[in-house]
Amino acid sequence: MNRLLSFMLLIITVCLFSSVSMADGLELGSRFEIERLSGEPSKQDTTIVAFIPSLSYDCEYASMLTQSFHYYFIERLAFEGLAKSPTTRVILVVNDDKDDAKSTQNILDGMDVIYDPKGEMYSYFGVKKPSERNSATTLVLLDSKNVVQMIDDDYKSQGEHLKPLESKLKELNNIKPTIAAITSPKRLKVGMAAPDFRIDSDTLLSDLRGKVVLVSFYPAAFSGTLRPPIELSSLGEITFSADRMSCSFQIDLIDESAKPKSETRRILISSSTDSLLNRWQGLLGTENVQYANDPDYSISQTYLSYNPKGYNNRVSVIVDQKGKIAFIDQSFDYEDDAVISKKIDELAEKGSR
Repeated sequence: MNRLLSFMLLIITVCLFSSVSMADGLELGSRFEIERLSGEPSKQDTTIVAFIPSLSYDCEYASMLTQSFHYYFIERLAFEGLAKSPTTRVILVVNDDKDDAKSTQNILDGMDVIYDPKGEMYSYFGVKKPSERNSATTLVLLDSKNVVQMIDDDYKSQGEHLKPLESKLKELNNIKPTIAAITSPKRLKVGMAAPDFRIDSDTLLSDLRGKVVLVSFYPAAFSGTLRPPIELSSLGEITFSADRMSCSFQIDLIDESAKPKSETRRILISSSTDSLLNRWQGLLGTENVQYANDPDYSISQTYLSYNPKGYNNRVSVIVDQKGKIAFIDQSFDYEDDAVISKKIDELAEKGSR
């Protein structure tokens, strides 16, 4: 009896200890114990806590994740031209050791980095530990009172996840979305006149008559993966998968398949600010494409690429020399690049006769 009583007391003690040594888990509306990570509560308008497997370059999306958070939220370029520009704190909880040779380049100004190779913080907050370095990040968005407002346990710097994060952050700061009121856009058909739109301050799509134009939509700037530096890739230890479409991959394919001196144009469209697009272009180093901003999704809605979740689907449309739609791809993928390139070349050759 005494042994049974002692055992029961031990179980109760363990349960009580566990209840005070672990967070209650991540739940929407619950207060996040940020003091456990930083020793003090955040004072910014919002806080992003990212439980990321590694900052090393063999976590293929780590570079893009840190780049996107830095430019979108720390430098606040996502709020360019808006009346309000909220402050955001970014905390990275890394389930890996610090590696000066392969990871510190991914730490940009304004980020708090906590290395947690044993996963103690993961366990405390009830976050599933990653099984490998390319496992998804668990992302938590907190409001000014450190209350959990968003949880994303499949974050890999995808534009399909980055744009909803941006939208939620704006919502928390009472920034209304700028979505054009286009209720019933016309269905696109081959042979119809391509809907006109402004590419930049000086150029309309209709100004490009006489050229074959590819209009390709993608979810977000600073989305996808980045190649590692040459000195690291030469080690032969870092491999990047090409089995899933990303924004950077889509743009690289289109840029590399272009013929620089041909009478064709390739316009890539996302809802981003001009400053974000300038840095995005510099990061990718593209030479044969032009980036266009669609801040209110009016172009995207007209071309039926707008996704109600707050980003563009990968719709691609080829416009011929007469301004007519010659080809429509509802979902750009790796195999589609060759088909699109062939169609562009055929139209360009036909027009040159």
